[in-house]
Amino acid sequence: MTKRARPRIKTPALLAFALAAAPALAWAWEPMIVQYDPLIRMPGTQPRAENAIEPPSQCLGCHAGYAPAIEPGFGWKGSMMGQAARDPFFWAALTVAAQDSIWALGNPNGSDICLRCHMPKGWLELRSDPTNGQAMGDADFDGVQCDFCHRMVDPFFEDTFQGTREGSDWAGYWDETNMSGMMSSVAAEKTREADILQSQSHTLFNGSPMYGADHRPVSPTYHENGAGQYYVSDKAERRGSFADAQAFHPMQYSRYHKSKYYCGTCHDVSNPVMANMSAKGTMPNDGTTVLPTETQSPSEYFHVERTWSEFMLSDYGLPGGTPGVGPYAPGEFETGQPGDAIASCQDCHMPDVVGAGASIVGSVIRPTGSTEHPSSGQPLHDLTGGNAFVPWLLASTVPSSPNYDATNAALLGQGAAALTLSLDEGTKLDAAALLAGSNRAKWTLGRAATILSLSYDPLSGATSFRVRNNTGHKLITGYPEGRRMFLNVRVFDGNKLLHEVNPYDDAVGTLRGLDPAHAPSSPPLGANETHDDALVYEAKMASSFTGQTKSFHFILGTERSKDNRIPPKGFRIAEAGKRMAEPVWDGSVSPNLFSTEEYTGGYDDVSLTLPAGGSRVEVRLYYQTTSREYVEFLRDEILGTGATTLTSPTPSGEEKAYIVQTDPFFGQLRAWGDTIWQLWDHNKDVPGAAPIEMTRAEVLVKDVCQDAGASDGMPCADGDVCTTGETCAGGACAGGMATSCDDGNLCTDDACDPQLGCRHTANADACEDGNACTLDDACAFGVCAGRVKVCVDGDPCTVDSCDPQAGCQYVPIPDCGSGGAGGSGGAGGSGGSGGAGGSGGAGGSGGAGGSGGEGGSGGAVPTNPPDEDGCGCRAAGREAGTAGGLGMLGAMAMMALRRRRRRG
Repeated sequence: MTKRARPRIKTPALLAFALAAAPALAWAWEPMIVQYDPLIRMPGTQPRAENAIEPPSQCLGCHAGYAPAIEPGFGWKGSMMGQAARDPFFWAALTVAAQDSIWALGNPNGSDICLRCHMPKGWLELRSDPTNGQAMGDADFDGVQCDFCHRMVDPFFEDTFQGTREGSDWAGYWDETNMSGMMSSVAAEKTREADILQSQSHTLFNGSPMYGADHRPVSPTYHENGAGQYYVSDKAERRGSFADAQAFHPMQYSRYHKSKYYCGTCHDVSNPVMANMSAKGTMPNDGTTVLPTETQSPSEYFHVERTWSEFMLSDYGLPGGTPGVGPYAPGEFETGQPGDAIASCQDCHMPDVVGAGASIVGSVIRPTGSTEHPSSGQPLHDLTGGNAFVPWLLASTVPSSPNYDATNAALLGQGAAALTLSLDEGTKLDAAALLAGSNRAKWTLGRAATILSLSYDPLSGATSFRVRNNTGHKLITGYPEGRRMFLNVRVFDGNKLLHEVNPYDDAVGTLRGLDPAHAPSSPPLGANETHDDALVYEAKMASSFTGQTKSFHFILGTERSKDNRIPPKGFRIAEAGKRMAEPVWDGSVSPNLFSTEEYTGGYDDVSLTLPAGGSRVEVRLYYQTTSREYVEFLRDEILGTGATTLTSPTPSGEEKAYIVQTDPFFGQLRAWGDTIWQLWDHNKDVPGAAPIEMTRAEVLVKDVCQDAGASDGMPCADGDVCTTGETCAGGACAGGMATSCDDGNLCTDDACDPQLGCRHTANADACEDGNACTLDDACAFGVCAGRVKVCVDGDPCTVDSCDPQAGCQYVPIPDCGSGGAGGSGGAGGSGGSGGAGGSGGAGGSGGAGGSGGEGGSGGAVPTNPPDEDGCGCRAAGREAGTAGGLGMLGAMAMMALRRRRRRG
């Protein structure tokens, strides 16, 4: 086969070595260095070896282990953001995306867009090439993590500072009083100065400056950053939303971190490859090429996800926001905004709680302890969406977890040599935090929708009801592949089921009656069953590349074939076209799919005709994270068998489309074909893989016990879901037993709602987690968790640790102290949020003392005595040594890790 000629360029030494060492002759395609590929280039901080994102272990020492219901660490460890790089469905999807990229482009670089969002530390530090994730390791697997998030910079900082981007309601929306010793306005000015310096390092693909003299992007049509276009400071100064925070590290006050624009960085997803196709073949620094991704906002090209745009198109995205509805209404839900309005994504996904953001002495107890930000509580790092399945799966691999499953542990524990994913790298899996995260997702789903005004005419069968979206974006939202919400409607005559709409087959694990062309495993409908696709709320893609009108190919999707998801309150349909966020039906943009009233109110009014003669109608709304159809697609595309969809030879000129099982590039990914299927099949009854009930409604239109021929003892239903086993007695339905709602969990309060059925809410009762390394155990988010026991004996000649069974362990260091222990390091310098002093050298023949840390700039240093780790608070690890020594050791360790993976 004739290969296209490509320009040869001088590569960085590491990449040159990798390409030279790789079995290139075995590849049917020619690699292209990711950094020089215009198709995947987007604005923002670019990968380079000198980018250094500190691992979460450097943060959790002070920001975790002291109050699970409040602290940032516990919530993050159980969230999908913290587990973004351990999500098994991510790895299977990345494998398919890389193969699709080779099929369409002739190289796998398209999968780089997956790595940049799910593994930002590794991406920024130049480990996304090769794009199979093989170079990733250690804390790269900690997903969207602390230092990355808290070093993000507002790319439109000048307009935010001037109050023209998000408003100048400094006292209300921004909650700044300027009445403390750390005035917000002064801190914001200092941050602007730092932002100006940061902006000077950003260039366009052609090498010219990205920012003009006015400190704004040179392209006036680039006014939003999404699709993973993050801007990250090269200074180790953590940015956060409070000017009066105290810490042992340098800080910058950041309005951006409480801005609704912050979340758009990753939660509007577009495909840059298709946008930049006109620049294919160009090279960086040519002085002329301007990429479309540098002149357009991501919401304007090649829709993948539009969660943030959906929010911006709603009333919640308007200046000042709007009051929430249902469980998010003022009086039910507090936000810190004037009138408890909802005005940012963080209002719901990082709600305010009372407490401190760190365990150090002097941490501000918010909101009561702050005069500078008196309305803002401590942001709970809840970070929860609707994915209850993956956190539960990951917890099930931990032997001490109450849901431990040996099969799941074996499937996900195959190691880097088989899966690239390694559960042993990065932050240790915390089963309690993961199960808490799963609980929070289920409870979030339970608040997301309400069914109202259900009516049924037993003479005609006419049925109507309203499904109200209680969220700030479309319902459902996010990743479109395999994710769906559906209504199940059943009509009964007494206890006899007359008809069911959208039945789900538990044994097979999917809806019955789906189109066999796209869902061949879907069982046929039974008698008195129908499927109504309009009541399955989802987004489905289509691909002009593959010729499919419905496609799961993430990076080959060119348009939507279906998008009937319920709009949020105040959805401005007239503006939705510019953001590619309109409804779509049967492959066509359909702005009239919802009425003006439905867009304004944020709901879907449903009308359908059921069989006449019923006495009772039940409507239930379900959510499913991952469908059988999607998992079958992943399996078949990776294995190259079954219902495959790509053609050979490929559009890029390669001989074969399906190469995962034969190409060395996929050597540490090809096992995902069998693994992802076995994982789903083994867990298809777990909530998330199985549908989760979000809400329900029921209407009783007649008591069958009053019908002629009804006899005492005949089963009936009284319309109260909190009773069961009712029978007719004297012409009335009565005698039911109370429904048991006991979930067996001491950390939840169980109750029954007559309309919604069993409800489980988290309590804060005292409990015992059986872990000798925790103290003051209490319930948090439905699990038992305690603050971490600190094992420090003050003796530099012991190794201090904690065993979950035996408690604190102090193991003597051999020969320590024979020449005198080294002196302890000095405390951080005064005058700033200084770095803590280094710990003393171990004794020997007069061991040398540790050196003191240098003072930083910014706020005051809290007075807290240093412990053995020298950080002034409990330390999660001992990684903070001298920068030069650790840098060399880190480079050596990474080289060894890569060799190990290649051998595997």
